[in-house]
Amino acid sequence: MKAGNLKGALLEYIVRNLLKNCGFKNIRPDNIFSYQRGGLLYVNGRGAAHDADIIMNPPIQMPFTYPTQLIFECKAYAGVAGLNFVRSAIGLRHDLNEFEVVTRDTLIARQNNRRASYAIDTRTRFLYQVGVASVNDFTKPAFECAANNKVPLLSLSWFLGRNTIRDINSIDQRLVDSFDIDDVQNLYDYLKDRDGLLHSEQYSRAYNFLRDDNIIGDIVTFANTVNRFAYVGLLETGDMVFLFANTRTENNILNRQGGFRSFASLRAEIHWNSNRPNVWRLTVYEPNFREEGTDFDFYVPNRLFKYWESFNLDRAVALDMKENFFSKIFVFNQRNNPEAPFSIINIDNEWLRSAREALEREGGQ
Repeated sequence: MKAGNLKGALLEYIVRNLLKNCGFKNIRPDNIFSYQRGGLLYVNGRGAAHDADIIMNPPIQMPFTYPTQLIFECKAYAGVAGLNFVRSAIGLRHDLNEFEVVTRDTLIARQNNRRASYAIDTRTRFLYQVGVASVNDFTKPAFECAANNKVPLLSLSWFLGRNTIRDINSIDQRLVDSFDIDDVQNLYDYLKDRDGLLHSEQYSRAYNFLRDDNIIGDIVTFANTVNRFAYVGLLETGDMVFLFANTRTENNILNRQGGFRSFASLRAEIHWNSNRPNVWRLTVYEPNFREEGTDFDFYVPNRLFKYWESFNLDRAVALDMKENFFSKIFVFNQRNNPEAPFSIINIDNEWLRSAREALEREGGQ
């Protein structure tokens, strides 16, 4: 087993579980346009069939458009992910979305204005969104290209701690060869299995391996814990934030949302501390129950933090960012509320106005 293959399977496993906790579900291949072979899932495009590292259905679909499926290309490289990975994702998206079956028979049928059937294949068509997932961060050119082409990026470094990222990067061939070859193969098969159940007899070796005192078991345990207790928020800019509640899971406001209340207007304030300027605190509450709010910490998306740094972490710029980038956050929460896939959090405009007035008064003193 090559170390690179094991790291890639580990990256896929973590990202797949993250999406599942957000309400995404595995697709079911139709065995024509998508199919499974050798444990891998392939999707047909114009040029060839593509091995989809991760392909899932989102928790909701938008009306008046074809249903969407999300694909993530996973790049488990030790360094930062570069521009070439984003360009490859753009090419893959184009190849999949432009694919159509046109035969000689359908072309000839078009010449007959009284033809009995349409000269197209009767199948469900999808709009594919293709993103790139990486263990480490992305280069500036990769960020710029992704933003300009609306390619979602996801790095494990955005929500796993430095120690865990360091451990993933330290997986090398020497480490892999130190383990039992059958244990490693069973672990790899489990990580690649889209519906794998760790407690099943099929993956008993993987189960025992992950329970042992080893670096890979530590990585999987920590990642599962983060995925289980973190909430994924989507900004209107397309950036993702990972919210970590500062209260017990059953007590936080997102878990108390249910039914129509999941779409009720939640309000929020955003604060930061100069000791950790890249970690902001989101205080979420219902307008009529301010005292029952919940605090969530999140890392400011790297590109937004770099923008703020260019202004020397100016407080007025921070307020502008809160208004322009964090005015509305869509939080996926289907694992706790199956009836409602997400909650909507709006920044409290009255609080924001008060914060601006207070800053102006300080400047005038």
